[in-house]
Amino acid sequence: MNDHHPLVVLAPVIGLAVDCVSHVAAARLLRGRSPYPALAVGAACGLATTLAVTLIAAGRDATSVLDTAAYVAMNGFASLAFAFGYFNFVNLTVASLRIRILEELLDSGGWLSRDAILDRYGTSSVADLRLERLVGGGHLVERNGRLHTGRLQFLLVARIFDALRWLILGPRYAAALRQPPGAMVNARDHDS
Repeated sequence: MNDHHPLVVLAPVIGLAVDCVSHVAAARLLRGRSPYPALAVGAACGLATTLAVTLIAAGRDATSVLDTAAYVAMNGFASLAFAFGYFNFVNLTVASLRIRILEELLDSGGWLSRDAILDRYGTSSVADLRLERLVGGGHLVERNGRLHTGRLQFLLVARIFDALRWLILGPRYAAALRQPPGAMVNARDHDS
């Protein structure tokens, strides 16, 4: 009987490789404005591959049902964690202001004046651009000159990160993060 435990351990890494390749393939096939559907396809393919490799390797070793279930759960969680890391890597290239400025410099022939960059990416213009993207993506809806919540994906992600901050940093620090910037500084001053 062959020992397939190394394959069980490598299953999430194999799934990550499939995630990357299938994301690229899906991005070329879907050709939409949003990169997120292709990322979701990649993550699903990576997870399916991870689970399949885990089940096949555990089955070939005649692993008990309980151990197989533990391997599947552990590798499924690891695959989702890898997919989340890959998502953030890709999202960095999509959403990063620094990368956008460099791309804009490249598109303009290699140079822009500092004033032109500040006109496009100053504090108010950056806020305007972000609000415009949120409205364009349906995450905010404008009615009668007021902005209202639309799609709630970003809010859900924000709440997940709020919960992680609370879990890792504690409730006092997490609550301080939700205060206006000046209030957070004052809260830190009172703690020392």
